[in-house]
Amino acid sequence: MNTTIHALAQQLVALCREWKFLEAQSTLLHEDCLNIEADGRVVRGRNAIMAKEQAFLDNIETIHLLEISDPVVADGYFAVQFHSELTIKGIGRRTRNEIIVYEVRHGRIIREQFFYHA
Repeated sequence: MNTTIHALAQQLVALCREWKFLEAQSTLLHEDCLNIEADGRVVRGRNAIMAKEQAFLDNIETIHLLEISDPVVADGYFAVQFHSELTIKGIGRRTRNEIIVYEVRHGRIIREQFFYHA
């Protein structure tokens, strides 16, 4: 097992469990990281991904539940399950159970892809 990827995966999970998503992105994503949503939308670049995340966080009214699994690491990838229940401005309360697959090269996340039913 690649201990660098394992350590990076553990760090991501720890930060996200503390609701420090922007800190995780700023420290762990490569500057040219690719973000692929379940509906096919693509965002390229750490700054653009962080702006998208900030906009999402700004629209959260209430956090009812956030459960994040331990990472599963395999070669240059790791996957994490996120289960959340949030109240979103203008949308209401929603539950999402998703898998996110991360690709890592040279100690940074270069790609994150989300899998869930929208």
